[in-house]
Formats: sequence, structure tokens, C-alpha cells
Amino acid sequence: MGKQTSSIIENEYVSWFLYLPRGTDRLENLGVKKRFPKNYLLAEAGNKTKYCYIVISGRVISCEYSESGEERIYCVNESNSILLEENLLFGYNVPLNVRTAADSDLICINRGSLLTAICEDSEIAVDLMQSLSMKTLSSMEQMRCMNELNAVRKVCNLFLILAERYGAADSGGIVIREKLSQEYISSLLGLNRITVVRVMKSLKEQGVIQRRNGCYWISDVELCVRIRESS
Repeated sequence: MGKQTSSIIENEYVSWFLYLPRGTDRLENLGVKKRFPKNYLLAEAGNKTKYCYIVISGRVISCEYSESGEERIYCVNESNSILLEENLLFGYNVPLNVRTAADSDLICINRGSLLTAICEDSEIAVDLMQSLSMKTLSSMEQMRCMNELNAVRKVCNLFLILAERYGAADSGGIVIREKLSQEYISSLLGLNRITVVRVMKSLKEQGVIQRRNGCYWISDVELCVRIRESS
């Protein structure tokens, strides 16, 4: 589905869904694979971490809660991604709560193993540099998105990203093969749920986005793009 949507996403780094384009094969042998249940707290904000993690399957989110109790998701790590490597290498406190958002298989790597691998294999060092650079670029573009885009444009762009990552052709449109709640969408975008409900209602009335069997379905990608550009 990437061919249909990749050219119309505003920027390849405007994505909350982190991954390592080079893959994680070189890194997976450095640690121990473990299974973690949904909502398992891997690292608590303000503390140090004993491990960095490679996501084999499942989903890990980095988040915090506002004073009003609303969850704000800053990034989502899925398969072929590594997280907390900077905190592990340099001893930085973890700035956000890091937890599994689904049952997840993770590779747990300690600092000694990671440092040894960096010294012995330059390709592993490059893997880590790419991971950090992707996070930096994504963070910068997300900040621009938050500061400059209105709610309609944010929602449309997120759905184009979701279509590119999870989409499958279906009845002339694209079905997003993930069951996403409006709370989850509002957390990713930093919008309150009432605003997301209003925007989603408007997009539904315009025939852009529907909901089928618990999944969102984009009936007209090009119309979604036009609404985003005109907002």
C-alpha cells in the first residue's frame, strides 16, 4: 500500500511509528528474547534503564499524562525498531513512561553487550546512528506538525500514514488493518477527544473515512489529501 500513499504523505519522518530501515538482524543476537504482556512498564519516567529493547513483535509506546489525566503518546515502537539505546549508553534518565501496548516479544540488551558490539562491528554502530537520526528527524517534524497544522490536517495526515503502514486495498479504498480507538488517535495527535470526534464526524459525512468491523476504511485517498491541503 506504500506505493499509493507514500508520495502524498507530507514528510516521511512525520510518523509516530518508529522502525529501523536497515533492519535489526545484527542487533538481535546481542540480547535475550522475552515475552512481555500488554501494559507492562518497561521503564518509568525519571529512572534509568538496565536494558535497551528491540521489538520483534507487538507494540511499545512512550507516553506521559497531562494534568487533566489525558495520555499523550510521543512515539510508537513496533517490529524492526530499537528503543532506549541512548538512555542505556549514556546513563540518561528515561524522560517518559515506556510500556507495552500489546503482548510483545522483545530482545533485552544490556549496556556491556551493546558497547562490545559497537566496538567490534562498525555496521552495528551505523545501525544505532540511523535509529537515533530517525528519532531526531521524526521528533522535529512532529513538533512542526503540532505547531503549524490544524486538527483536520493532523487527522488526515495521520490516516494517510496509517494507510501507508497498515493499509490493504478493499472495495476501491484502503482498510487500515488495525483497530484504533479515538482515544488512541487523540493521544498520538495531542488533541482532546472531543476535537477528534468532531473531525472524524466531518470526514465521515464527506465520505472520506468510514468504520467497518472495528477498523477504519479510507474510501477516497485523494479526497483525504485534498481536504488536508485545503485545511
